Amino acid sequence: MNIKDTIKAKGHLKITIRDKESGEIKRVHEYDNLICTVGKTMIANNLTSGSPDNTMVINYVALGSDGTSPAAGDTTLGTEVYRNTVASETNANNVAYITGFFDATETTGTYLEAGLFSDGGAGADTGVLVSHVNINVTKSNTETLTIDWTITIS
Repeated sequence: MNIKDTIKAKGHLKITIRDKESGEIKRVHEYDNLICTVGKTMIANNLTSGSPDNTMVINYVALGSDGTSPAAGDTTLGTEVYRNTVASETNANNVAYITGFFDATETTGTYLEAGLFSDGGAGADTGVLVSHVNINVTKSNTETLTIDWTITIS
């Protein structure tokens, strides 16, 4: 019997910009993203090592200003500008749901990239870049930004 089974990971994110006072949705952007090689390597390492190199839990969402197209070999954002700890995470039926939240006063500007990091710290470019995506989103100090990220394992 010849059984073929492949595992694929696909990411998608929805960015919602809201008015900080009313909570009214002002803009919504949706993007598909790249799962980076270092993220896939981390998963394989955690499946096979009694002492894995990294903790797989995604703990940071980051925004950056570099518009260069993401590549599978990326290990950091091109130019990381700001990061926050993950606001919430859960999973169901082979889908991971990760949310990042940026309040009105935390950061402002135009962001051209975003990323998810496992085993990261508060400093820029720390942790394992699991997912990287080009975006084009501008946020002011009167707006909040929410990123709802899904990673589907199929």
